[in-house]
Amino acid sequence: MHSEHTPRSLFSSTEFRAAWSAELISYFGDQLARIALAVLVFDRTNSAALTGLTYALTYVPSVVGALALSPVADRHPRRSVMMAVDISRAAVVGAMAIPGVPLAVLCLLVSVMSFLGGPYKAAQLALLRDILSAEQYPVGMSVRQVTTQAAQIFGFAFGGALSWLLAPEVCLAFDAMTFVAAYALYHAFVRPRSREPMRSRPAVGSLSLLWGEPRRRAIFLSTALGFFYIAPEALAMPYVSGLGLGPSWTGGLMACTGVGAVLGLWAFHRFVPVRRHAAHLPLLCITAGLPLVIVSVRSVSIYLAMVAFAVSNALWCVQVVVSVSTLIELLPDDVRAQGMGTASAMNLTAQGIGTAAAGLLAEWQGPVVAVSLMGALSAPAGLGPALLWLRSTRPAASAPAKQDVSWT
Repeated sequence: MHSEHTPRSLFSSTEFRAAWSAELISYFGDQLARIALAVLVFDRTNSAALTGLTYALTYVPSVVGALALSPVADRHPRRSVMMAVDISRAAVVGAMAIPGVPLAVLCLLVSVMSFLGGPYKAAQLALLRDILSAEQYPVGMSVRQVTTQAAQIFGFAFGGALSWLLAPEVCLAFDAMTFVAAYALYHAFVRPRSREPMRSRPAVGSLSLLWGEPRRRAIFLSTALGFFYIAPEALAMPYVSGLGLGPSWTGGLMACTGVGAVLGLWAFHRFVPVRRHAAHLPLLCITAGLPLVIVSVRSVSIYLAMVAFAVSNALWCVQVVVSVSTLIELLPDDVRAQGMGTASAMNLTAQGIGTAAAGLLAEWQGPVVAVSLMGALSAPAGLGPALLWLRSTRPAASAPAKQDVSWT
């Protein structure tokens, strides 16, 4: 890989270091908060259903927020949008940390926090493209993917320990402080970027623009494949239990997926030039879930299942990085945040529905069949975006190299 496009070169940028640090600490805090909320609600209600509902509220409203408010980040400076959201979320989570908050109010606050996360993610992905060049952006996305997975693992681990040793409210207060810290980092180290006033489009017109171009449409469709790829995460605990192993193996199985992501992203960027990344999108769409099929073999061991889960997650993470870094270049700047927000919303929706579908399938046929079947079905489902991408890029072969270097 060219020395200018390595992770080390990215960290020579003060703005990227600040943006990366802000996301890392706030994401870590979010995982603490999710565990704390689950503990808090279960302690108060002793209801698994209410606990699950509260946990779902940390994800679901962000889909609505991404679709409804992403255009705001195209009409206003993205740094300002993110800073405003950080302060707002700090206030919301701070209110959640007050002891004795009624459960109904707590659920409302959780929904508001999640809702604000939608436009924040859209603005963040668009702002990073302002900070990084077109060839640096895929490397930056890989760094984000690796570090957020690490933050999720450590956040869940520390969240459980702190909620048990101290109190769930302490984790929530810590999460509120991470939003203040993120605000301070963006304020101090990311320079303001003025935006030209842009002609506002009706929501239907903007979505038509985003969906109308076939390459963008192929990438949007590829985000829905998370419906299948989420099965290992959704069914890790029942899968391990079905093998007759103890709960400690669940952590090991999930940790392997993180290790797979790190190694897979490193290998992809080490051996595949940035200009060739998008050419691999069709193959990734078809193959990312296939390693999961191996768990259907009756004699498969937990160790081979770990490898299968790790390889599948590695391919999924590479697909995400390729999709995001390609889509950002295909979007006009005046709808860039909205486009990234739409893709994020589609991905989250697919994962949410996929989690439910995997659970129902596991109840019917068992977790082994559910994981392997979801993996097998991902390949024919991936043919749609794969073929659309190939058809839409084939005419570009006759165009000058400068025209198609970003996605061939």
